[in-house]
Order: sequence, then structure tokens, then C-alpha cells
Amino acid sequence: FTFDATNNIMVVVKNVVLLLGLVSTGFIQSCGTPSHPDAKRLCDCYTQVYRANEDKVDAIADSCSAIYIEIIKSLENDAEEKAKFDEAYEACQ
Repeated sequence: FTFDATNNIMVVVKNVVLLLGLVSTGFIQSCGTPSHPDAKRLCDCYTQVYRANEDKVDAIADSCSAIYIEIIKSLENDAEEKAKFDEAYEACQ
């Protein structure tokens, strides 16, 4: 049995790099922007408005307004879910 310091150092360095990678990935995911499926759907709709040709802007904007009303009605009895939607929608605007 021989002691190889270089090999041991490489193992330690690999473990440290792996640990830092895992910790930073978890940190980034936990600090990400809030998300909500309805907020994403509404933001995606308004993105289409900004990308649309002039002749389609009003029609798409009307669709977005209808989606917003539908979402608000569906969440009117669930304050916690509405708060999650509001936070996510604000983040994506």
C-alpha cells in the first residue's frame, strides 16, 4: 500500500466541486421566479400581442382580456392561489 498525496488531493477536489455544484443548483432553483400556470398562460398571451402584426393586435388583446377575466373568476374563492397567481403574474410582466 502506497500513499499517493496527489491522488488523494484530486479526490478531495472532485468531491468539493461536486458538492458546490449541487448546493448552487439547489440555491438557484429555490430563488427562482415564482410561477403559476395561469400566470404563464396570460403572460404568453400578452407576449403574442407584442409580436403580432398590427391587424391582429386588437383581437389577440381581447383574447388576453378574456383569459384574465376567466382566471380571476376561477380564483375568486381561493385567496391563497390568487396570491400565488398575482405574484407570478407580476414577476412575468
